Amino acid sequence: MKVLLSSFVVFLLVNSFTATELVYKWKANTSYSFSSLQKDDVTTSAMGMNIQEKFVTTIDFVLFIQSVDPTGLAKGKLYLVNYTVKDSKGTIMASLATLPKNAVQSDITVDKKGHFTFPKKVSLVTTATGNYLVYGKADENGASAGVETGNEKVDVYAEFDTKTGKLKAGYTVQTISTTKKASVKETEESDHLDVFPYDFLEMMVLPDGNVAQGDKYSATAGMYTVDVLVKSMVNGLANLEEKIGTNKNADMFQGAASGQTEEGSFNMGSFGGTDGMELDAEDQAALGMAKGMAPEMNGTITANFDYTNGMFVGIGGTLNTTIDMMGMKMTVKSVLEMKKKM
Repeated sequence: MKVLLSSFVVFLLVNSFTATELVYKWKANTSYSFSSLQKDDVTTSAMGMNIQEKFVTTIDFVLFIQSVDPTGLAKGKLYLVNYTVKDSKGTIMASLATLPKNAVQSDITVDKKGHFTFPKKVSLVTTATGNYLVYGKADENGASAGVETGNEKVDVYAEFDTKTGKLKAGYTVQTISTTKKASVKETEESDHLDVFPYDFLEMMVLPDGNVAQGDKYSATAGMYTVDVLVKSMVNGLANLEEKIGTNKNADMFQGAASGQTEEGSFNMGSFGGTDGMELDAEDQAALGMAKGMAPEMNGTITANFDYTNGMFVGIGGTLNTTIDMMGMKMTVKSVLEMKKKM
């Protein structure tokens, strides 16, 4: 019995601390189904008034991998299966519960480390007269769907009634796969809500190189820091904890990286930054304003990854975001959860 117990302990130690590279093993012509749940408590303060709102967003989607090259870079599409947004009163702002196959989709590429690239994105734009499901270039400022304040003609999958959440006249579930140009008039009260959980997908990125239980990594990009801890690696499952923080006193253009692994520590030190640059009063004022308007983000995210099969299992955690600009302050407290369906 003691021999068996000792062998079991040695087995656990070996399997817990042997360094392994975490990579996605994408397979061509394969579909991966996911579901996500996001609860947002939003507080907006302006002119001495506070407006509180809650949103619950449920999303089911499929990642279909069409091809994989020798480097592990995969090309494919995201397909929306179910999408529901409710406010604090339980009112359905938008719902697509019975979508035809391949109706709402987004082209993607993703490498073996989980870095997704989107030439275009799908988002829900809320207005006083209707809520719009729109599709546009991912790199446009302010709105991933290419909508700006005013009256713009944009590519729209569907328009929903603001009171019932049902499709408006001219749109049907059967014909939703084709976008058409429509005018979207935004105001300061309008919101942009991601239809696909793009933020969740960013959290699926894996650390570079081999990792082992107890490894720590830290990276700084301007005001934002990310600390990653490999909490455990047992029986083919890696559990990683990611803490996100903000330091508004940091240099917006400076970065740093360090880590502690079983093979030793590394410290890349600081790079970039404004030290040594000649900044006049106007430049300094502009930097100060940019810092003040930048979102402040703090939270803890836990991810599980099946490194035997090379596939994400689940993500969960909280993220608080505060935006303070032009006399208006918005605080969003989010509870996040996403998992791969079996």
